[in-house]
Amino acid sequence: MTILSIKIAFRYFLKNKVFYLLNIAGLAIGLAAFILVSLFIDNEVSYDIWNKNFDRIYLVERELPNGPSPFTPGKLAAAIKNQCPEVDETGRINTALFQIPFYTKSGRFLIKKWIGADYSISKILGVKPKGFVLNANSSTPAMLLSKKTAEVLFPGDSLLQNKSVNMMSRSGIAMPIAGIAEDFPGNTNLKFDCIAFSADITSGKDQTYATQIYQTYILVKPLTDIALLSSKIDKIYKREALADTSKVAKEAIRRSEHPAIYLDPLKNLHLKPHYGSHVGNQIVISLGILAIVILIITAVNFTNFYISQADARSKEVGIKKVNGVVAAQIALQFISEIFIQCLLALALSFVIVCVILPYFNEILQTNLLFTGINAHLIIQLIVTLLILTIIAGAYPATIMAGFKPIEVLRGSQLTKQGKLSYLPIMFTLLQFTIAITFVITLVVVNQQVTYMKSVNPGFTPKQVLYIDNLSLFNDPKKFGPVRDRIKEIPGVKAVTVASNIPGGIIMPATHDYLLQGRPYALNTITVDYEYLETFNIKLAAGENFNAYATGDSTNALINEAAAQVMNVKEVNGIIEGCGGKYKIVGILKNFKAYGFEEVTQPTIYLMNDHCGIAKTQIMISVENNRLPAVINTLNKNWPNINKLDGDDFNYHFLDELYEQLFVKQEQLQAVLVFFSVLAVLIAALGFFSLAAQAIRLRMKETTIRKVLGANTKQLMTTLSRPFFYVVLSANFVAWPLAYLVSHRWLETFAYRVHMNIYPFLIALLTSIVVTFFTVGLQINRAMRFKPTILLKD
Repeated sequence: MTILSIKIAFRYFLKNKVFYLLNIAGLAIGLAAFILVSLFIDNEVSYDIWNKNFDRIYLVERELPNGPSPFTPGKLAAAIKNQCPEVDETGRINTALFQIPFYTKSGRFLIKKWIGADYSISKILGVKPKGFVLNANSSTPAMLLSKKTAEVLFPGDSLLQNKSVNMMSRSGIAMPIAGIAEDFPGNTNLKFDCIAFSADITSGKDQTYATQIYQTYILVKPLTDIALLSSKIDKIYKREALADTSKVAKEAIRRSEHPAIYLDPLKNLHLKPHYGSHVGNQIVISLGILAIVILIITAVNFTNFYISQADARSKEVGIKKVNGVVAAQIALQFISEIFIQCLLALALSFVIVCVILPYFNEILQTNLLFTGINAHLIIQLIVTLLILTIIAGAYPATIMAGFKPIEVLRGSQLTKQGKLSYLPIMFTLLQFTIAITFVITLVVVNQQVTYMKSVNPGFTPKQVLYIDNLSLFNDPKKFGPVRDRIKEIPGVKAVTVASNIPGGIIMPATHDYLLQGRPYALNTITVDYEYLETFNIKLAAGENFNAYATGDSTNALINEAAAQVMNVKEVNGIIEGCGGKYKIVGILKNFKAYGFEEVTQPTIYLMNDHCGIAKTQIMISVENNRLPAVINTLNKNWPNINKLDGDDFNYHFLDELYEQLFVKQEQLQAVLVFFSVLAVLIAALGFFSLAAQAIRLRMKETTIRKVLGANTKQLMTTLSRPFFYVVLSANFVAWPLAYLVSHRWLETFAYRVHMNIYPFLIALLTSIVVTFFTVGLQINRAMRFKPTILLKD
């Protein structure tokens, strides 16, 4: 660009600074959204990628009739290691089902995630102690604390060698600490407060194939055929299980025609585990698509602006051509101008990212940092900037460079008979189509989230406390005195203990049962008296467990899902499994204990402990407005109520835990709000630019109409009619697209709302209101000009 060209461009910028600033701001917002999403996606896909064996690590999972499970029997790891030469290493982990307080002279730390692991896990998943090396052949267990745990219990000590903590109370059991686990080089799925390594974590425990409580990881050799290995492990599992398990499990394996084993790669475990929810992956994909779409409509808006301003600079182009400037030089000039504006937009986008990042982190419950903009992201931004320059600049620059001097000096090149060309209109139509699609999808997501939070889940989580507990209450007689002491507190309605909490992160174990000679896989939850009363769960048939009747140790309740699967029409049938035979005395109505994404699983509720399922979760239902008083009394009297826990009283609210099941959907909702507002804003900027050009072309027409007696209402109607046609057309195109997207998303829920007309009407109304204000501003501005000045021109 010559000095003269720079001066001309700068003067033109000052003359139309409002339009230019709006255009740069719109592009900056689009780039900021792209940067934020890129930071988030890079963070989410980076889990365990630092592990040098990232592509060779798999989690062994079981395929069950009710869905996959990440838990396998303890003996399977050794069988795989011995019989599969393509497997380099196997290792198992087991997560404690309860929380344990650790005490030292310096403080207390509640261990919420205690993991037991084979020494081989340190090699597979990259756990390293600080200051020494784990001995994989050692017969002595080694416990490592996370850095966060160590900072509380041993502040200032960086190694922790020859230290110990007291468990459960300040004078509790002493536990030696081997050291501190080094921080992982990046994100990881293996998160813990402490991890205890041993040569064999199944030592001293039930090692039959009926006990499946371990997560088994394998490290395969390079170039291993995973499908073939999975089939091989499946045969090993079935063969070993048939030789080891009870007749119930054997019958289930014999009747199964499908593979029992699935190898889930480590790279899938964070976003799309085979055994769990894929909502995280849906959010990543959705955000990626949204960011690209926003960037596209931003580029379209940028391009549309330049095309709309091309006529105003056509005489400049014509004069330059008359003076011998070739088309290539003119095209380069305009591309250079656009590139500079893109650079300004990029700089502004970094400022926007710095401002918005804390709110973005809060919405997605993450901890993204501006320093996370690495070389990979910078390359993405440079490529994006160049593409934007080409997309937004090449076409307008080519058009303006191709103007013919004689014709441009006569008048407009991009308009015909005072009308806009179709290209800017099509660009605006595309922008509004995308914005309307966002709005409709947002309303549907909002309807689903509102439905999940307002519909009756079949039980009552409100006014229910659950208490961290270390005691095992598998025998109802042992828990009876604890219940009686708690129920003496005024305001307490019901008290129970169970193996699982509705909405908890620990899913019920699945066991095989026989009914009338046919095997069924049922989720198994051990409960105590007043379980139904505590959660206000209703019976569909039969009766509840009765503390005053005999035989409850051999009685069972099932839910409607189990009754349907097993074709149970009436109660009193005998079901065999989990260490005994049980009489079905009642059928519970289905309740959504684990959210709305999956159907209620067939479940059996037992009073006894033959399966080895520990009952540790104490839950208390409290009368309205009595929670503070009940909590205060429990806190004061807990050492007398539950002696094993001593002075350690920790409580939680069940409704808050249950609401965590909706967090991912609420995050998606918040993200859609952000992008919908962004899309509508960018579309409005595009419409503002289009309206400015269109009305400028009709200024003399407007003036003549005013002179001939047209009033404000008539002029408003005449000038705005074409824009409303564009908006209606955009709705016509967007509605089917939005329906397909929203319907596809709703299909990921087992329990969902039905799509209705309201999201589409809301989107239509929103687009009309936006059009009215953006176009109305330009029309109002045009109507303030004096007719004499315009007709003179």
